[in-house]
Amino acid sequence: MERFFLPALIIGAGALAAFLLKRKPVAAAVAGCGALTAGALSALALTFFTCTAYPRSDIFLLPVLVLALAAGFHSLGYLSGHGSERSGYYWCFFDLTVLAMIFVTQAQTSMQFLLAWEIMGAASFALVIFDRESVKAWSAGWIYLIACHAGAAFLITVFCFPLAPAVLFTLALIGFGLKIGFPLLHVWLPEAHPAAPAPVSAIMSGAMIELGFLGLLTYGIFMGANWMLAGWVLTVLGIITAVGGIIFAVAQSNLKKLLAYSSIENMGILSTALGLGLLGKAYDLDMLMVSGFAGAGAHLMNHALLKGGLFLAAGSVFKATGTLDMDEMGGLLKRMPRTGTFFIFHGLSLCGLPPSSGFAAEFLIYTAALVGVTSGITPLIAVSAAALVFTALTGGVAAAAFAKAIGAVFCGEPRSEKAANAGEVSMCMRMPVVMLFLASFALMIALPFALDFVGKTYFPIYVKEFQRLSQLTSAVAFFSCCAVALVAVFTVIHKMLVCKSGQRVSITWDCGYAKPTAKMEYTATSFSRSIVDFFGFLLRPERKTVPVKEVFPENASIEENIEDGGISRFWQPVFSLFGKAADKIHVLQSGSLHFYLLVLVITLLAMLGFAVMKGN
Repeated sequence: MERFFLPALIIGAGALAAFLLKRKPVAAAVAGCGALTAGALSALALTFFTCTAYPRSDIFLLPVLVLALAAGFHSLGYLSGHGSERSGYYWCFFDLTVLAMIFVTQAQTSMQFLLAWEIMGAASFALVIFDRESVKAWSAGWIYLIACHAGAAFLITVFCFPLAPAVLFTLALIGFGLKIGFPLLHVWLPEAHPAAPAPVSAIMSGAMIELGFLGLLTYGIFMGANWMLAGWVLTVLGIITAVGGIIFAVAQSNLKKLLAYSSIENMGILSTALGLGLLGKAYDLDMLMVSGFAGAGAHLMNHALLKGGLFLAAGSVFKATGTLDMDEMGGLLKRMPRTGTFFIFHGLSLCGLPPSSGFAAEFLIYTAALVGVTSGITPLIAVSAAALVFTALTGGVAAAAFAKAIGAVFCGEPRSEKAANAGEVSMCMRMPVVMLFLASFALMIALPFALDFVGKTYFPIYVKEFQRLSQLTSAVAFFSCCAVALVAVFTVIHKMLVCKSGQRVSITWDCGYAKPTAKMEYTATSFSRSIVDFFGFLLRPERKTVPVKEVFPENASIEENIEDGGISRFWQPVFSLFGKAADKIHVLQSGSLHFYLLVLVITLLAMLGFAVMKGN
């Protein structure tokens, strides 16, 4: 942590200055954002120009710093007219959150890690409830805080008690899984992201939840756990998480909720890649291990850049329309062309469609799965084939989810006055989205060189495997750049030909109607209805429908509600059970001093008796 002392001091000073200047919002924003920018830039420079003995912590640190810069600039426009009077409060906790995340990646001991982990959770809780007049924000904030403290309880057990490696791994899996968003442990994710300001969602989804894997690797796997057991658990759990996350994503009508479930899906893909890498280590298959871990690192960076940009673009949409309900949007590409264009670029790339940077990152994971399929080891062949098939299935459903988001939000005609009156956001909100996409494209080009550098610098024993992956990704990057260049050339030629031909542009044939209206287009809910019905056994949708009864109906509607099964069928009964237990225990809080003294004496006697028994 010594090498980041100065950046940490700058960011911490910015948080303190923002708090002290809370009565002067403009000065607080200047202090908070200025210190964050200076600290993050200096930390980035130190990361690139100083080498550590092992690059794991720096791989997780880079998304924190890059997204802190992007989200910080986006916050300046997002807060304008949207809580700007509380800028001091916002920037204080925003800077504290980033500072705690830096400490998490650089912690040298378990106690340092746990302290930074708890500060990160508490500071980000304050940001989730930033809209303090919203009941939903408070509800989401409390769920998030409970999840943070529940995870910390498991981590305290891991750090403080000498348990068997398998037990420690299980407890770490639950404790860090609450941050990652594994099935049944994801309860806070779809609630906190829609409630939090968009820049906060960007750093939480793009960087914070990924830190769960840093903790799991450091304190759950590399502390003596069985690598084969960990590999099997992470691979199978990753497949389930990826498929379940994207199925729930495609069913959402709230834009940020869709992105939140998409984050769960991407954490599943990351878990699958890490699991395959661990299985490669356990079975002594070097190419499987290297391609799995390399795919995990590339996907981690790619998800941070692309999902961070998508949340920031969603914040721009919310800023322009005042809503996150996709059924009330439409036609925003004409009104917000720059935001819409780069939302589309980010979405298509995150789906892993060629020739995007997302495909280049997931190509390494597909490579790992293919190596496992050809390994000749029957169990490994089965799980690798499952990873290959379900990762491809996840990509297909992800494409449908983002086709829904892009079509419902940016295409067609506005379906409400909010969308019709929308306009492009300010430059400080647009530029971070653009820069994050360009960074993801640069990552695709730099990926072959990065693999070659990492192999030669940190893992010379596996340098041949890294060089083979470097050659494969070089071919992918080359053909991707060629495809992008061809599309750009054909687009320019098409526009030039259209301009020269003098063609008249008008509305299309409209089946006898004078002009198409928003009532004739698909809403977000209707677009995904067939997919929701197909996965109805898992989603269990509840619909209220006013059917079409006439040739020219005046009223026809459909209202769909899809509850998260993990919340409704698991956590609600658990919370209800704890509530009943609390009601029973509540009678002990009688208010009588004599009763409290009696309980204290009985407890002391019990402790003394236990000590005597242990002494004998």
